[in-house]
Formats: sequence, C-alpha cells, structure tokens
Amino acid sequence: MLFITAENLKPGMILAMDLTVYNNYNFKTLLLSKGQPLSGVYISKIISNNISGAYVKNEEKCNKFSYKSIEDEFEAAVLTRIKDVFYKYKLNSGKFDMRLLRQISILADDLIEETIYNRTLWYNTLEFSNSHDYVFQHCLNVAILSISLGNSLQLSAHRLHELAVTALLHDISMLMIPEEILYKQEPLSEDEFELVKMHPLTAINELRSFVSNDILMGIACHHEHVDGTGYPHGLSNGQIHLFGKILAVCDVYQALNTKFVYRNTWKPSQIVSYLLENINSKLDYEITRQFLKDIIVYPVGSYVKLNKGKNAIIVQNNSGSCLRPVVRPISSRDNFQEDINLIDAENQDIEITEKGHTFQYIVSACLCGEKTRYDGKVSVSEKIKKLVDEGKALMVCPEVEAGLKTPRLPCEIKNGRVINISSDDKTDYFVNGAMKTLKTAQKYGIKKAILKEKSPSCGSSCIYDGTFNKKLIPGEGITTRLLRLNGIEVISDEEYEERA
Repeated sequence: MLFITAENLKPGMILAMDLTVYNNYNFKTLLLSKGQPLSGVYISKIISNNISGAYVKNEEKCNKFSYKSIEDEFEAAVLTRIKDVFYKYKLNSGKFDMRLLRQISILADDLIEETIYNRTLWYNTLEFSNSHDYVFQHCLNVAILSISLGNSLQLSAHRLHELAVTALLHDISMLMIPEEILYKQEPLSEDEFELVKMHPLTAINELRSFVSNDILMGIACHHEHVDGTGYPHGLSNGQIHLFGKILAVCDVYQALNTKFVYRNTWKPSQIVSYLLENINSKLDYEITRQFLKDIIVYPVGSYVKLNKGKNAIIVQNNSGSCLRPVVRPISSRDNFQEDINLIDAENQDIEITEKGHTFQYIVSACLCGEKTRYDGKVSVSEKIKKLVDEGKALMVCPEVEAGLKTPRLPCEIKNGRVINISSDDKTDYFVNGAMKTLKTAQKYGIKKAILKEKSPSCGSSCIYDGTFNKKLIPGEGITTRLLRLNGIEVISDEEYEERA
C-alpha cells in the first residue's frame, strides 16, 4: 500500500486502511472502511475533515497518481510514443511509412506546445536512466533543444514543425546498426565508426518518399561542419542546410551532456567551452551564439555544488551568462541562506563545480549534534555526522519540522496513536512531520535514510511499547513507515554504525 496525500487522492483508488475521525464528543468514529473505492464525494469528505491523506492499495491505478508530476507523466508518454515509432521501423527492416510519419508529426506538435507555449521544456531536456533507450532519449532531447533554438531564431510555425520532425527522426536509422556496436561499452573502432557515419544517408534513403526536402537535408547535414571537416559529404558553411546547422549544435550539446559507460557527462563549463572553441570551425557562428545566449545550463530549482564546499539551489538565470546564475546556498538542514548572483564582480571567485545535488541520505538531526531530541540532549554519531559534513546527507527531524518544540514531553506509540506521557494525542504532528520528511527526500531524489532507532518517528525495527516504562517491542516509527511505503530504504543508526 501507499500513503497518498489528500490533494493527490483520485477517484477509483481503493482504501487500504480504515479512515477514522473524532466526533464532537471526542469519540473515534469510522469515516470510510478499508476496501472502499474512493469517489469525488468521499475525497471531499476526507479533505473537509482535515485528514492529511490515506493509505491506498498499491495497484497500478494508484501508482499512476502517487507523487508524480505532470512532467514525469509527459516524459513517460513521449518516450513511449517515440519508442513505438522506432521499434515499428526496426521491425519493418528499416522501412518507413505514412502511418509512422503521422505519429512523429503529432509528437512534434506536442513537443512544440510543451516547449514553446507551456514553457515546461524550454531548453530543459528530459532525464532518463535506461542506457538502452539512448537513441530514443537523444532524439527527444535534441528535438526539445532544436525547438527552443528554432523559436529563438524566429522560425515560422511551419518551419518549426519541420525542424521538430527533423530532430525526432535524425538518428532513427541508428537502430539498424548492430546492437553490439550501438551499445558497445567502450569507444568504437575505426571500422565501427565508419559504419555509424553512414546513418544520415541510410535515413534519408528510407525517408525520401515521405518527408519534405528540408527535413531530408536537415538529417543529411547534422554531422557536417562549417569548415568542411564533417560527414558524410564534407560540406562547408554555405552548403549546409539551416536545419542541419541547428541540429549540429543541439546534437553535440546533448551528446556531451549524456553519460556513457566509457565516459562521464561533461561539466556544463566544459560543454560551453567546447561550443565556444568550435564556433566558425565545426559549428555555425550565429546559431551557436544564439544557443549559448538562451541555453539554461542550470534549470531553476536544480541543485548544484559550489567550490566553497556548499550546496545551493538555482533561483534565477542571467541572460547571456549561462554559467553564472543566481544561487541560494543551503545548509545541511535544508535552511536557505542569502542569494548570491555569480555574475557580480564580488562573487567571481565562486564557481559551480558540480551539477545536481549530492545528497545520498537523509539522517536524523539528533545523530549529528543538533538539539532536536525530546529532552534537548545531544547525541552524536561521528560516522553519520561525517556524511553531513561531506555533503552526502541532509539532516531532518520530523518532530521539529512538524512544529513540536525542544524540549518536549516524551512520546510513544500506543494502539496506533502517538501520545505523550501526559496522554495528549500528538499523532497529527508526527504524521505531518513524516510527510514533510518524505517531501524533502523526494525533492532531493534521496532513496536512503539513516534514522534514530526506538523513536516513535524514526524507529526502524523497534520502538517503545507505549507504557513509558522503557520497554521495547518490534515496530517502526511513523516517518520510517511512510518512507518505506514510498520506496525509500531506512536503516537505523545502530545498523549503519555496524556496516560502516
């Protein structure tokens, strides 16, 4: 089962646990029973009763709605659509047809809408993890970059559509290359590379009867260089079609921005330097200049590491200076500090050294010397604190995040509720803190947690039994349970100490 927040519940989801509320006489009453399919009315009841969420059965219908953004769903949809076209092309022995062209044409329009009109993909490529999907992923991302660049170059709607189709199809014939070469885990031999270099010609021969001459020329020219050193024909500047020049920039940017088994992703500064070095030799000057003016190397909201040893979030990009955005440093406890504009003269010594967050774990703050324990005492695990100091872990305290003060009365779980030693029910605080911790983990893409054993929030294998007599029983805390239900591995501080 999965815990789904109230605002993300959808009709058709099935409750995995009873939902109860307290009536005016402070008696617990049943609101909805386990196994009940949710309707719009029932969801409204849940929200109106200020219930934070519900556990639902972990079925495909539920998974579709659990913590998935529109961008996530769009990525999955477009990847499926282009794979469908490419696989049909491959199964048909490299033969194209009008049905496949219609599918690509509709996909091109959808990408244009998302990129230009909805702005969700503006110079912001999609991220995928399966290396065997590389050809599909690459064509999609080159299309997104090409659409963004074509729009900046003020192409007409018709030309922009043709450019998008060109980008989506530019590497389709790569699928006809033997897989042992296509997915080879080391650099290609000279003979293998010569075979790969034939893919533009293979593509235009198959597409000739179905697409316009502009699309054919764009595909044929996307590996040509303005100085005549490219392939397959060694064309020079004036002979290369505009679409080919656009694809050349987007293609090389995307390739260098992709991790392969035999080499890592290039750093943004390295990619930009490469583009600058190859202006007027391999790449068209005006097109590359426009690309560098508009490209968003560090999307707003992404996380980076600075040379000062701090992690930061990108809050704004500076036009014409893609490597010098405005950043907001964050401490290891997700506390934001004052913004720094890297373009300002006084900040020229600050550089972004690594793209993407580096957090691997969330850890209980009380294990790192923070006074977040219920009694205000300090408990330090040097091994876990080292993870924080190295930028590998982010500290959390679900109870403090939920608004509970330090010091506070001790709490234990009794009959499924969290009560303090004075018998006050604090369950809502603990659920709220668990949800905030989950959101923090998801925001940073963290898949592992090291939490304080025995805690009603963080216990991972044992908790106190609710009698306040220091008697332990098998069980897990509220936060631990929610994290595990959402696919995050949780181990105790004691287990980590033994492993490390």
